[in-house]
Amino acid sequence: MSEDALVWLSILAMAVATWVTRISGFWLMGLVPEGGFVRRALNHLPGALVVSILAPIVIDGGWAAAVAIAVAVAILRAGITAIFALFGALAAVALIRLVV
Repeated sequence: MSEDALVWLSILAMAVATWVTRISGFWLMGLVPEGGFVRRALNHLPGALVVSILAPIVIDGGWAAAVAIAVAVAILRAGITAIFALFGALAAVALIRLVV
């Protein structure tokens, strides 16, 4: 088999694996009864994902990253759009790095 054919076969296999994974998720969730524990777990999932993304950033970035995230959260809580929260966080990090 030629190298080009192996590349296309690999791409096709990955596409099928991705499709099967997505379809099986819908199928499996159709078997799970809605309500109770499942509903509470799904309601808390977005917060858990945000923490799992931000925790390594705070650990690696030190206190400057923690301050930047706190600034972004404060701006978002004030009802200002996410782009301004991003600008505020970047400004906080720049100011901290300028001073320290």
